[in-house]
Amino acid sequence: MTRLRRTFYDPKLLSLLTFLVWVGFSLLFLPDDYQAFAFLFLIPLTWQAGLRGLGWVVPLLLGSNLLQCLYPWGGFSWDNLLVTTLPGVMALGFVAMLRERDWRRKRELEESLRYMHLLEEGSLAISNAADPLELTESAMTALHNLKIAPHLAFVRFREGRPVVVSARGGLERYRGRHLPQQKLSSLASLTDSFTVGNYLEGIPESVGWSTAAVPVSARQKRPLGVVILAREGHRPFEAKEKAIVNSLARIMGAQLGQMEALRQLEDAYDGTLRALGLALEFRDHETQGHTRRVAAWADQLAQDVGLDASMRKFLRWGAYLHDIGKLSISDHILRKPGKLTEEEWEVMKTHVTKGWEMLSRVPFLPQETLEVVRHHHENWDGTGYPDGLKGQDIPLLARIFAVVDTFDALYSPRPYKRAWTPAEIIEELQRLKGKKLDPRLVDIFIRRITSPVGKGAMEAANPSRSQGAWPGSP
Repeated sequence: MTRLRRTFYDPKLLSLLTFLVWVGFSLLFLPDDYQAFAFLFLIPLTWQAGLRGLGWVVPLLLGSNLLQCLYPWGGFSWDNLLVTTLPGVMALGFVAMLRERDWRRKRELEESLRYMHLLEEGSLAISNAADPLELTESAMTALHNLKIAPHLAFVRFREGRPVVVSARGGLERYRGRHLPQQKLSSLASLTDSFTVGNYLEGIPESVGWSTAAVPVSARQKRPLGVVILAREGHRPFEAKEKAIVNSLARIMGAQLGQMEALRQLEDAYDGTLRALGLALEFRDHETQGHTRRVAAWADQLAQDVGLDASMRKFLRWGAYLHDIGKLSISDHILRKPGKLTEEEWEVMKTHVTKGWEMLSRVPFLPQETLEVVRHHHENWDGTGYPDGLKGQDIPLLARIFAVVDTFDALYSPRPYKRAWTPAEIIEELQRLKGKKLDPRLVDIFIRRITSPVGKGAMEAANPSRSQGAWPGSP
């Protein structure tokens, strides 16, 4: 019953039945002029079928009108047929065109909504990227999902030559490679005379492709690269398509430019802090090379512990600056060749608080770095200085640095001592576990320095010193 009711209320069927009833009724009871209104009953059918429906709606109308003109038989007139049929055909054609326009606008709206959704997803992925490589890949994935071009490449300039940083489709195999054509500069992609064909010369796959290029720029129009779009056939990219890609390229350029600017700023910070640490080494000739070594070993131990890149950076800055407070210690104490007196030792111990006080005024230094400077002489058992912290109360980065700082003091020769042998170093580190150093960190560090990779790193860091055999090494 439900199925029958559904069939009966089908708009197409109702329209057709109504039309047939009208044709029969007008044929039997009404003058011929009323047949001109028959097209009204075919409008619902035409609205649903569009232009495709005219192929059977018009013959249906023409047939009914022809039948009307022939009944009663012998009364046919071409003029009468034309007058009753032509207005209806024109009206149905107009309805069909309106329907097609409605469908076209609906498709355009759906396509626009799809593009907006994909652009939103792509923008979020670009904004959440952790590094330039992830950002580039996220942007290229978003562009590929737009399905505007099956073949994509993001080209940047390295040493003045165009290099494919990321690609999709037929240009994928050129990822990481210089493009065959090398005539263009980085500024060429921002000029009106720029032609993408110059980039793709020498690429066999590009023969017969339609291509376009969208520049990727940071703020102040600083060029970062260009996105190449390509598809088979000779169908040029429309302005609307390039505008959609350009909207995502602007987001990509802004984020990439900001990310690279931050990286340059961090590199500047890193270089400045490293220079400060090296400046102290020039004053204290006994520790030359110490800053570079402890920074490298601290980073290796931090990786073994599982710290992320940001924490490792803060630790590295702390390694550069850990003894910066010694700049406040007079030369007769800092460079005294003999043993310090008790009073001199108390002055020497103030270098950690002096360094912490100086660096606290540097706005970009994080708390984690300052903690390394202040607490790298705290002992696990609470006997260290300046605050007598104990165990887990000592910040983790300071505990990590204390291990590598102690190791370097043993491993490197000084004017007042020889470099310890590997066996002596391992024995001393084991002795200091639970006293001066965090036991867990000592075990992790010993595993590293006794591994083949760790032993190679030790030799590379200080090749001039005499080496014994590391325990556990072949």
